[in-house]
This record gives sequence, C-alpha cells and structure tokens, in this order.
Amino acid sequence: MKPRVRNLVRTSIITIVAVLSFSALSTSSQAALVKTKKPVSAYPVPGTAYASDVTTISFRGINPKQLKLNKIRVVGAKTGVHKGKKLVHSDRRGASWVPTKRFARGEKVRVKTNFRLYRAKRGNFSYRIARLTAKDDSPANPKIPKPTGGLNSRPDLIPTELAVETNLPEKAPGEIFYSAKQNGLAIANSDGKTTWFRDFNYDATGITLYNFRVQEYKDQPVLTYWKGASSLLGYSQIGTYEILNRRYKKIATITPGNGYKADIHEFKLTDRDTALVLSYVGIRKNLRKAGGSKDGKILDNVIQEIDIETGAVLFEWHSLGNVPFTTGVGAVPTSPDDSFDYFHANSIDTDGNGYLVSGRRHSSIYRIDQATGKIRWTLAGNGGKNSFKMGPGTEFGYQHDAQRLPNGDISLFDNSQGRFEPPVRDQSSALVLRLGKEGKRRTATLVKRFEHPTGVIAQSQGNAEPLDNGGFFVGWGQVNRMTEFNAAGDIVFDATHSGDSNPQFGVISSYRIYKDDWTGIPSGKPAINSQASGAGTKVWASWNGSQEIRQWKVLSGPDAGNLTEIASADWADLETEISAPAAGALIAVQAIGDGGKVLGTSNAVPVGKLNTGQGK
Repeated sequence: MKPRVRNLVRTSIITIVAVLSFSALSTSSQAALVKTKKPVSAYPVPGTAYASDVTTISFRGINPKQLKLNKIRVVGAKTGVHKGKKLVHSDRRGASWVPTKRFARGEKVRVKTNFRLYRAKRGNFSYRIARLTAKDDSPANPKIPKPTGGLNSRPDLIPTELAVETNLPEKAPGEIFYSAKQNGLAIANSDGKTTWFRDFNYDATGITLYNFRVQEYKDQPVLTYWKGASSLLGYSQIGTYEILNRRYKKIATITPGNGYKADIHEFKLTDRDTALVLSYVGIRKNLRKAGGSKDGKILDNVIQEIDIETGAVLFEWHSLGNVPFTTGVGAVPTSPDDSFDYFHANSIDTDGNGYLVSGRRHSSIYRIDQATGKIRWTLAGNGGKNSFKMGPGTEFGYQHDAQRLPNGDISLFDNSQGRFEPPVRDQSSALVLRLGKEGKRRTATLVKRFEHPTGVIAQSQGNAEPLDNGGFFVGWGQVNRMTEFNAAGDIVFDATHSGDSNPQFGVISSYRIYKDDWTGIPSGKPAINSQASGAGTKVWASWNGSQEIRQWKVLSGPDAGNLTEIASADWADLETEISAPAAGALIAVQAIGDGGKVLGTSNAVPVGKLNTGQGK
C-alpha cells in the first residue's frame, strides 16, 4: 500500500473510532448531571473554532470536588481519546482539565461532561483546533549597545528626563510611571523629577517595556509591566508580564494560558487576584470574503483571565468567531508573509459580570459576558454596527484604553487618527461618555473631551487615566508627551520625554503613562561619589527608588564612628549635587525625610571613591 493511501486509511479509522467512542459515551448515563445553581461556564466556549493545540478545558461555577476526571471524556477526531489532569483554581470556584498530549491542528474535539453548561446540550459540546501559522510574527530586536556615562553616584543608570512645561500647585499628588521602551522603567514625582529608574540588559534580542504602572495584588501595592522583544507590526508575541513588590523585587512572572504568548497591549490585575492578558495568534484561514487568499494568515485576538497563583485560565474569548473579519478598517495584506490584523485588541477591563474589550480596527468597545462569552453590546465610535445611538460630539476612532469608571461612565483615549486609516477628528483626546437609555434605545452622550491646545495627534498608543480629584492624566503615546487636566479641563501639568539623555536611542515613546500613589523601599544604602574642588568638595548623592527623601546631609570625619554634618542640600532629582567644605579622611551622605527623619546613610569612603551602596 502506498504511504499516502496508508495514511488516509489510518486517519479514517481514527476518525471512525473517535466518533463511535464519543457516540457511545453520549448515549450513556446522560441523566446523571451534577446539580448546580446556575449552568457552568466552559472555556473554550462550546463551538469555539480557533482553540490552541494545547488548550485546557476550564470549568467555572463548580466546586473543584465536582470535577471528576472519569466523568470528563475528550476525543479528538484525529488524535482519539485524550487523558487529562485536574488543576484546581485558587479561588475554589472552578477547576481545569489539562490534557497530557497535544491535539492535532484543524481537528474537531468533542467533549462529554456531567455538567449543565452554558451554550451546550446535556453537558456535551465541541470545539475546533485552529490551524496556527508556523512563523512567529514578532521578530527579535537588533542588538543594542550597552549605554555608557550614567550618574556620578550610579554610573550604571542613565535615566530619561522629563522636560516640564506646566507645573501648577493644584495638580493631584502622586508619582508618574512611564516606560521608555528601549531604555527602562521610570518613576518621577509630581514635579517630574525622577525617583526610580531601572534599565535592562541589552543583548542580542533587545528589550522593550510596556504598560508600567501601580496595581494591587493580594491587597498590596505592586509594580507591573510587560517585558520582551518588540514588533514593527505594533504587537509582540515574545515576552512576559512581571510583578515587582515595594522593594522592587520580582515576585511573579505571568504568561497567557493554553500555549499562547504574551502581547504588549494589556496586563491588568483584578480585585480577585487574577490577571487580564491578551495574545495575538496567527491563524490559517480562508480570507477570500475579505479579498484575501484561500489559505491566508489572520490574527486572532485571545482575551484571557488568568489565575495568577496557579496559571489556570478562568476565561477565554476569541475575536475570530465573534467579530466578523470582513468588517473594520484595514486592507488584507498582499504579501503571503504578513498576517491580517483585522481586529487589533488593545485594552481589557473588568465590568461587573463581564469585560470591556477595545478593538482598534473596528473603532469599537465590546462588552463581553463572562459566563457565556457572548457580546452583549457594541459601542462603535465611527459608524459600523452599534448598540447605541451616538449623541453629538461622541465620535471616536482607533481608540485605546477603554475603562468603566466608578460612576458608570466610559473613558477612553481617542486617537482619532492612524497611520493608514482615514481620520475621524482633527486631533487626539481623552474622552468620557455616558451610557443611558431613551425609551428602549441605548444612548451614548458626551460628558467631557480633554484636548491639548497644541492639537496633539497620536496615531498610535496612548491612555487616559482618571484621577481621584475628577481630572485625567493623559499619556499621548507616540508623541512622547504627558498632560494632567483638572476636572474643569484645564492643564495643571504638562511635560515631554525623550531619549535625549542617551543619544544612542533617539526619541523614545511610552505606550501608556500613569499617575498613582507609590512609596518604594530602595535596596542597599544610599550611593555616594565625590571630588575635591578647590578649597571644597563636590558631592553626588542618590538612593534609587526612594520617594521620601526631602534633603541630603553630607557627613565627614576621621573615621566612620566620628562623622559630623558639614553640608546639606534639598533633594533635587534622582541624583543631587551638593557643594561642601573640604572633607576629612572619610565622607558619607545621609538621606533625610519629613520631620528630619533619617532614612538611610551611605558607607563612609575617602573623597574621590565611588560607593553605589549596592554591595557585591
């Protein structure tokens, strides 16, 4: 028998066995369904057509003890019966069935359970494994040389700097958080002065950084961000999400579940100690309906909620199969090597028993039901299918960062223009909309639009962060500008940032910029460097990561046990330069906080000797 014929026969036999096996299972003991108050949610959602070949099956709304492996039967049309392991979710509200082997790409998978499921009959459902593209669409960065010439007291640090144009006393308190992509993570105080900076190793793959912000995990403030290799296409599939504690130590690394890779656009922690993450997945699909090829490449956007403690997938939603790829803005690529970015998800937010998902290519915000994965409504800012009657001034396009505000309003960053798309408005803005009803018709009305007087146009990136005082802190994406508006819409803080402090990088943009409360705990001791200067001494002091320093004192004496103050200066920036009289045998610096509290003292060293305070 020829090899091709033999393989066809073998595949046919496996398929027949799988179908017969599942049919037998489907007709046996169907009455013994587990009793639950509500139907159980299953992910992948029954009927999903683009699951991964290592997908788990998560069940939410059950006691983990109710998931019996011998009551779950999973059969692939090509791969036959699959065995699985149980993974209990940390909140004890569900469990996952984890396969012990891969599924075949393109095959149909049938699942028999003993649960009453949403979108399934008698506990039985099926889904299909996607034909994933073989090539990863996120190329590694070119090698970037290690920067040189840092701070006098910390030569390893070359922080970006903010050029402050407006700085009024009525601005909100808090620190500013931005990630200058290929330079590092930065925290600045409300006046724009840097209090913490961390760069990263510059190796063959290069490093880019996105979404640096303060969030809460297990009721404690933490720093979170995405780190990985960038992509020219505006997304990436080579990276991880990371969490730092108040000591700037990494306490968790997170990736999406089911074999997907971490995308740059969203990493949001919830009050249930889970993470909302996003993945761009290359799929083989017939794109002739959109003017493409029969065997084209398209990007599916996968939205997941991840149990941080266990890594289990608690929710999964796919743009493909829910939002038509024949709608939206963007031409099908003509090159066979490029993927059709038809949806371009760029933000996720919790919304009661659902999620808000922003689809840039459709200029729309979608509310996704958590239990069923169905789209409950669509808020379209620029034509297209819309669940709302849009009031005057509510139009938006190619947006980022859609959020539900505590009062029920929706905020977003309205780019209004793109690199290849027709403009919606003549400038970008932060936008607040109110959703309501007129009779039976849903409505969207304008609450406030925050625009920069210079007419800023951000064709990519950007965010609008609501502040407790009713104002907004706006990051203008690729424009490298940040602006704080008060509740009346007046500018109270305005600054730009770039890579001018490091000419090797040129202009550096920040995907999002946030303002929030933060008090970090710096590592080691304060850093010191000094230099004899005429009849005196020039001293440089820093303590990377402290937001509490108000003043620096310079101490000197014959030995470490006999130091006295010889000079002082107000804290000026990440590094403060202090003019002091001629020093004795040893010199040290002391960080002083509110009320004269001593926060830390550097090692005592001879004049001219660098000590970073970081140990070996």
